[in-house]
Amino acid sequence: MASAVELGGDVVTGASALAGLFLVYLGNVAVAFGAFHKEQQSSVRGSFQTRAWLAFAGTIFAILAASLALIGKWLDNQFIAGDAIILLLLALLWGGAVALIAVRDIK
Repeated sequence: MASAVELGGDVVTGASALAGLFLVYLGNVAVAFGAFHKEQQSSVRGSFQTRAWLAFAGTIFAILAASLALIGKWLDNQFIAGDAIILLLLALLWGGAVALIAVRDIK
């Protein structure tokens, strides 16, 4: 069985990809909001801000997971690398929740 430190490189790769996906989603939310006329934007601002903040938080979780994985590998610290794995799993679940919210918003 691979140790947490050995999995650190995989965590960095996965977390970096996930952070990129969150950024793409955040850009899509911003573009969709910008497609509304100025008069309409005030009525949809709340839902778009919620989606944007959720994407921002997911990006931060993924970046933290990648950072902890790098630090854990560098210091050869199982505890830090293990925390990075847990944080990546939480970020993946967060991404699933954001996707579910996006699906439910389609009417």
